[in-house]
Amino acid sequence: MFLKRTISTIFLLILLVTTIIHSKGSMAIVVFLVSSVLVAFGLLDFMYITNRTGSRFLRAYGITTGLILHGLLFYLYFTNQPAETLIVPATVLILIGMFLIQLVRQDIIFSIHGICTTITGILYVVWLFSYLLKINYLSEPDGRWIIFMLIIVTKSGDIFAYLIGSVFGKHKLIAKISPGKTIEGTLGGIAGSVIVSVLIAMIAPLPEAIIKNAAVLGLLLGVFGQIGDLCESMLKRNGAVKDSGRYIPGMGGALDLLDSLLFTAPIMYYYFQLCVGVI
Repeated sequence: MFLKRTISTIFLLILLVTTIIHSKGSMAIVVFLVSSVLVAFGLLDFMYITNRTGSRFLRAYGITTGLILHGLLFYLYFTNQPAETLIVPATVLILIGMFLIQLVRQDIIFSIHGICTTITGILYVVWLFSYLLKINYLSEPDGRWIIFMLIIVTKSGDIFAYLIGSVFGKHKLIAKISPGKTIEGTLGGIAGSVIVSVLIAMIAPLPEAIIKNAAVLGLLLGVFGQIGDLCESMLKRNGAVKDSGRYIPGMGGALDLLDSLLFTAPIMYYYFQLCVGVI
């Protein structure tokens, strides 16, 4: 398991680094394609976990509208246009569409469950993922360095938590949600995020405000990365599945890859916007 996870991680990091480096040039289409694949499979994973008994047509509608929304957000962030005004009308139109589908199908057994899980999936996967794009396409400071830091610090926390938990873990964190997660592993993951954050701040060309707050940022990303991981575990436990998918060797599915990042990306963005004033 660890060998497969390591090989998958190296491959994904190479793909990630190459994609981000070229994200603001003529190869930006690659970013759109890679991010669209992640969003599509993330939505598929979420629907698989939470809405297996619901309408297939409603799931297809949620995935399709989620991808359209992702495409619009990508275009707005890539062209440095504000996207906030899109949130409310897009969510309202998608929600109304779901109700209309259920009315036409006259499906009353799983209607509320299907509508709620579909709209939650779009909010969880598409909106939270959009913060990665939002940070990456910042012009001042260069968002690519910030997104590098975000991803490396967050995933370092995942790796440290896995390794330390495997070796030293004895006390269960929340056994009902994730029997494999331990207090030792969680604390090790948070400590790993702090250490890696400080190290990156020492060598990367980041704004002074980020460098000075590297330890605090590492702590925040470490804590919310672990929370994001636990929340996905809660969804999987409720859906009675071990992994969100089986197409990433050693990891599972797209949500298993993205779960911590979906929580740390908005935290990082608003931390620097509200507390540091960099963004």
